Amino acid sequence: MNRPIDTIWISHRGLAQVHIENTQAAFEQACDAGFNYLETDLQSCKDDHIVLCHEPNLSKISDLSANISEMTRQQLSNISLYNGAKLLFLDEFIKIFSQKRWVFDIKPETATQTINTLKLMFKNKDHLVNNTIFLFWGENEQRLFLNDFPQAVCFARSDECYRAGFAMLLALGYGAKIEQDKIYSLHPKFFGLPLLNKKIVQRFHDRGAKVLGYLPESDKDVQRCFSAGVDYILSNHAPPLSS
Repeated sequence: MNRPIDTIWISHRGLAQVHIENTQAAFEQACDAGFNYLETDLQSCKDDHIVLCHEPNLSKISDLSANISEMTRQQLSNISLYNGAKLLFLDEFIKIFSQKRWVFDIKPETATQTINTLKLMFKNKDHLVNNTIFLFWGENEQRLFLNDFPQAVCFARSDECYRAGFAMLLALGYGAKIEQDKIYSLHPKFFGLPLLNKKIVQRFHDRGAKVLGYLPESDKDVQRCFSAGVDYILSNHAPPLSS
């Protein structure tokens, strides 16, 4: 399978077939595999540090059932995950993977706390904002961040993506509310029906928006994303060779 050179590949929490997701080893493997961007999840702990973890509780990746928001950085740093790995904090991630671009998924459980910490971390550091695509789950949280960083690039929120995807599937342009320069995530299939095709993606492009193929599960789904002409692909698997 040929990989279009203009398709941007985003690693979903690193490559986790061997390593635990969102750990340094998973991201290092994703870098070796040739991903353009590294996507990760941001949760805040008790003393306002940001840790990379999808779930607010540690029970899925360790023997400890504890909420991240109730623990300090020092306590979290001492935890060993199932394979002996350690949790990774955002400041560490930024330093280690400074040569890559990033996608930050601001998890809703501690969104306001995380945004306030990001504001301090990114203040007067436009290069960090420019290196990142942000995903917010709530409109108020997104607005809170954009008030300080209006230049930040954001993925369309899930409600916006569902509305736009359904409207484009039915060719209902008036109900899509597609915004220029925004990135919309679409599944390769919608209730078992192929959703991504050239016609649908072109409808987004005609409105100045971009499209991300969301977590294709098979080579057939990846090829469907390629054929449709998506701008980005978010994947749990290594991208195919470019030639």
